[in-house]
Amino acid sequence: MSAAQDVAREERKAARLESERLKTEAKTAQAYAREDARAAAKFEHDQPSRSASKRKTLANGKRKLVSFADLLRMRE
Repeated sequence: MSAAQDVAREERKAARLESERLKTEAKTAQAYAREDARAAAKFEHDQPSRSASKRKTLANGKRKLVSFADLLRMRE
């Protein structure tokens, strides 16, 4: 009977330790997830939006070529 009680006690102890390990693991995972979410939010916030200079320039290869005659016509 004593051996059976010892085995049961050890099993309960092992189950308790496993439960504590799982809780600690879950807490750690939750902390890492929070940290990752904060880092992702900071990264997204720090990304530059479209710069004003890029919106005002023409696409590569395009130029505003205007003849002198066209310029004079536009001024009239």
